[in-house]
Amino acid sequence: MCVILQCDKSIPKKDMLDNANKKNPHGGGFAYIKDGLVHWEKGMHVNAKYIAKYVKKHKLTAKNKLIVHFRIATHGEVNNMMCHPFPLGLDKSGQAVKNKTSGTTAIGVMFHNGVWEEYDDFAVKLAFNSHNIRIPDGDMSDSSIMAWCASHKGVNFLEFTGEKVIVLSPNGITRFGEGWTDIDNIECSNDYFVPHEMDYWGSFSDNFSYRPKSVEAVKMSADDYEDTYTKEHQQSQQFYCQDELDYLDGIEGKRYEGEPQ
Repeated sequence: MCVILQCDKSIPKKDMLDNANKKNPHGGGFAYIKDGLVHWEKGMHVNAKYIAKYVKKHKLTAKNKLIVHFRIATHGEVNNMMCHPFPLGLDKSGQAVKNKTSGTTAIGVMFHNGVWEEYDDFAVKLAFNSHNIRIPDGDMSDSSIMAWCASHKGVNFLEFTGEKVIVLSPNGITRFGEGWTDIDNIECSNDYFVPHEMDYWGSFSDNFSYRPKSVEAVKMSADDYEDTYTKEHQQSQQFYCQDELDYLDGIEGKRYEGEPQ
C-alpha cells in the first residue's frame, strides 16, 4: 500500500519515520523545494534513519515542503528505481524524462500511494494512439507508468486515476485523492503505520484493533460491550460496540465483523 507523508506544516519526528518505514520496508524516497528547484533522492538505502540525518544536515523545515514516501511493492521489482518519487516532464526529444534515483528539477516529481489497476491499459493506449511516444525501458510499475502518463498528458490527468498522489513542483504541492489524515501535524495518505493499542472483547480476530481516546473510553466501552453482548448475542451473534462503530466510521467505511465466543 505504501505511505506518503506531507510535511509542509511540521517535520516528522524520528519515531513517526521509524513506524512508517517498518510497515513499508521496500525502499524510501523524499523530495523538497530549495532555491527554486525540487531536489529528490530515493532507493533501498533511504530509510527512516537516513532521512532524519539528511533533514538535520540540510536544515530542512516545513518551508521546504518535504514529502516522504516509504514503499510496499505491489507492482514492479523491489529495487532502487521502483522507489518513489518519479520525475515528471519531457526531454528534448519529446519523451518522458528518464527515471533516476536522485536529482533536481524545475518541473516536479510524483509520489503515489495505492494500487492503480488500469496502468497497463493506459500505457498501451497512450503508446499506440499517440505519435512518437514510446513505453519506457527498464522496470515498470503502476506508479512509474502513472508518472509517465502525467508527463505526457499533464498532472491533472492524475485526478482521473482515483488514487492518492502528490506532485511536488517548485510552485508547491498538488495533492490528489481522498482519505488523507492528519497525524501530529503531518498529512498522511493512511494511518496503517500508527501503533494501535490492542483492545479485545471476547475473542475478536487479530485483524481488528482500535485506539481508545481515553481511559474513560475504555471503561465505557467495556460496559457497552457487556450490555450489547447480552442483548445482541441472543439475536444474531454479530454486533458492534459504539466505540467500534466510531472507529470504523473513521477508516473510510471499512467493516469488520466478529463473532463473540
